[in-house]
Amino acid sequence: MRVRGGFLRRVATRRPTAVIAGAVATALGVNLALWSAGLVLGGSFQYVEADGSLHTTTAPQGVITMTVLPMSGGLALAALLAAAQRRAVPRRVVLRSAQAIGAGAALATAAPTFTAGFDTPSTVALGLMHAVIAALVVLALEALVRRPGADRAVVAQAAH
Repeated sequence: MRVRGGFLRRVATRRPTAVIAGAVATALGVNLALWSAGLVLGGSFQYVEADGSLHTTTAPQGVITMTVLPMSGGLALAALLAAAQRRAVPRRVVLRSAQAIGAGAALATAAPTFTAGFDTPSTVALGLMHAVIAALVVLALEALVRRPGADRAVVAQAAH
């Protein structure tokens, strides 16, 4: 099947698992690049504990874990809920809601980064990592919203 209409439209023809895996892999690659850039610019990725001691993060393991687990879990949950929805809640509504919740959660969890006492390069890199996840969650779920034939399959099932 030939699909016209840009990158998102082409991605939308893929299976949901491919869309999710691609989004998570892209986020991980970009976030590891941001972590590396933060190190090059002098970031230590250490924050001050309540007792005044420095805590060293476990980056890059922390970057990998905090990118892959919440993002893949959230996107998979959204895709499963959209696939399992009933006539009362349209698939598109589930995915649009998941876009708002996912992006909001990614951006809201960036707030502690700014108050944790990281140095400037670490703070900027970590804040950008949250923004990357928010953007890719929205794009991945948009690709699932635009999947050709997905709505027709739901309507066909409802007719039976």
